[in-house]
Amino acid sequence: MASKKLDTSITDTQAGRFLNTANERDTLWCERITGFHLIKLKKGGSWRYRYQDDTGRRRVATVGKYPAMKPQEAASDALEWRTKKVDVLATKAQKRREALQAAALEKHRTVAAYLDGPYSDKQKRKASGKETLSMIRFNFSAYLDRDMASLTKTDIREWQRAREAEGRANVTLKRAFGALKTMLKHAATDGDPPLLDQNPLATVTLDPPTNEERTEQLSANRAESRRLLTADEIEELHKGLDAFAEEVRAGRRNSRAHGKPHLPDLDGVAFPHWFIPFTYCALHTGLRPGDLYSLTWQELNMNFKRLTKIPQKTRHHPDPAQININPLPSELYRIMKAWWEQQGKPDTGLVFPSPVNGKPMDKQAHGRHWPTIRQLGGLDENLHFYALRHHFISTLVAAGVPMLTVARLVGHKSMKMIEQHYGHLCPSAAAEAMNSFSQSVARKAADSEKEEQA
Repeated sequence: MASKKLDTSITDTQAGRFLNTANERDTLWCERITGFHLIKLKKGGSWRYRYQDDTGRRRVATVGKYPAMKPQEAASDALEWRTKKVDVLATKAQKRREALQAAALEKHRTVAAYLDGPYSDKQKRKASGKETLSMIRFNFSAYLDRDMASLTKTDIREWQRAREAEGRANVTLKRAFGALKTMLKHAATDGDPPLLDQNPLATVTLDPPTNEERTEQLSANRAESRRLLTADEIEELHKGLDAFAEEVRAGRRNSRAHGKPHLPDLDGVAFPHWFIPFTYCALHTGLRPGDLYSLTWQELNMNFKRLTKIPQKTRHHPDPAQININPLPSELYRIMKAWWEQQGKPDTGLVFPSPVNGKPMDKQAHGRHWPTIRQLGGLDENLHFYALRHHFISTLVAAGVPMLTVARLVGHKSMKMIEQHYGHLCPSAAAEAMNSFSQSVARKAADSEKEEQA
């Protein structure tokens, strides 16, 4: 098999012999590639390439050292430069400038440099800016010297594991990571041009909390939600419902005035929308939304002023629980009587049928209106409709109503669930009983002393 022909006339043997016999700075020229040569140095040799740049100036570029770079490898580079007419020294100079610029840019792109510089200026204009800067600096101290562009998903995973090992809650980590992502987004969008080409963590999310943490958080959320609504919240609820009613009435007036006069006038009815009495019924009875949707006029008997209901959750049980509110509280009776009369005083059928077809509504229909009530009334956006049931139960427990009575009023056969989830609302009951007992004993002791002295 014939050996591959070399691009250069200089063989490895010739190069070695040349360096052994030549004087320093002597040159061995290639006969095939113009300008390609080997020069003898004090130690070893160097492959060089001589060419003319665009201005006609003669330039000499180093290709590599001999014997580290063999003749064919060096010749291939020189031949490519010659073929493509590359200004080798100018290209190398440009690369050096770019490398220096990149190094300088890298210093400005560290997390610490941006945090203390442009981002600090931006955060100074915000009330919580100082807190945000401290949060990023504290949580990501290990990455302060890192180029922001070099941050990766792996970095964040390692950070999350380390912080979780320290006992940090997932919600705390999400807040800190969100602050970092916002800063990186700012670095990728602010400035002309921006410091970053793109946010390197834009698509990165934290791993979800562990099952244990989710369970603990769920329990904490439930415990927090099982409370009485404040007087302000009750007032805001009424305000939201009144404002909602006015919005619905105004919308109907507008429709009747603009081409739809056949639509019923809502200014003359007690409730322009089913969700208003629906909400008041939930507030005054603690009924679950599902039980309100299935509530019938047989169960809510306006003639006898009572409510009897088997909850949907226990209907399939052999011995289901039964809610029995008899008589209806006066305020609830007033509200529901107005709704009953508005519906034509029916004896049967659903209390809250679909206004479109009279059939049962979707079990999530209230979810389309509750956010509006919250917004109009100024209620907390995290307050769920189910909070009305929690308020009903919590109010009864806090008022000292026996837990078994409360359980039966809300559709439980035993007081176990009420005691477990709402017992914290009457922690002073035992203390008050002990105090009364102590006082009675003290009085008896005092009376005894008086009798002895007499």
